Amino acid sequence: MAVIYQITNMANNKYYIGSADSFARREWQHKYDLRRGVHKNPRLQAAWNKYGEEAFVFEILKEIPEGSSQLQVEETYLIQHVGSPSCYNINQHAELSRLGMKMTVASKQKLSKNRTGKAAGENHYRYGKKVAPEVREKIGAAQRGKSKAAGRKVTEAGRAKIRANIEAGRSHMHWLGREHTQEARLKMSRPVLAISPQGERTIFSSITALREMYDLAPPTVDRALKSGKSISRGKMAGWVFQYLDTK
Repeated sequence: MAVIYQITNMANNKYYIGSADSFARREWQHKYDLRRGVHKNPRLQAAWNKYGEEAFVFEILKEIPEGSSQLQVEETYLIQHVGSPSCYNINQHAELSRLGMKMTVASKQKLSKNRTGKAAGENHYRYGKKVAPEVREKIGAAQRGKSKAAGRKVTEAGRAKIRANIEAGRSHMHWLGREHTQEARLKMSRPVLAISPQGERTIFSSITALREMYDLAPPTVDRALKSGKSISRGKMAGWVFQYLDTK
């Protein structure tokens, strides 16, 4: 069933609204684009880069009744919210969500070529696999009578927990209760070189020491170390971070 969904930034309560035939599929696509830094909405992408993935909540606002126009229902939400300082959406019209973003003929052909046959026949990840009857029955029993949107609304307690972690500087709480592997610990303990925009060089004994000195979130440091390029925005714009033993 088609739904209206919302992506909320729990750090500041700003949000993005959209519609989808498959909420799970659309959530996956949003996260895939945001993690790669290529999301079509620059406001949402900038917020994701700044606050980190764990600050964002994906939830369903409304199920769209069968027979209703998905775009029309979405547009009623967009008209109501677009223009608000808290809304990341840019266009009020659902059918114009990609306004100004045109693909060249060459791009379309390349995209088609890359996708053709990738999930068909022997290339499909479940090709030749069968689900056992008892597994089918278990899945069916669990889903009967349940809405596809059931359970996708974040409770107030859940929201409060996310906000508390953000305020406490623990937005990357997905590591709570887990431990890094020895390989990861060795990587984090490697000395790091920080180069300022003016060319000044400072050596830190570890990534942790670097982060604590400049009060940086893990994604900021990780991206800079992985790319080897200068940071493009924020308070550390122009800085370069490098593992000391790689140069």
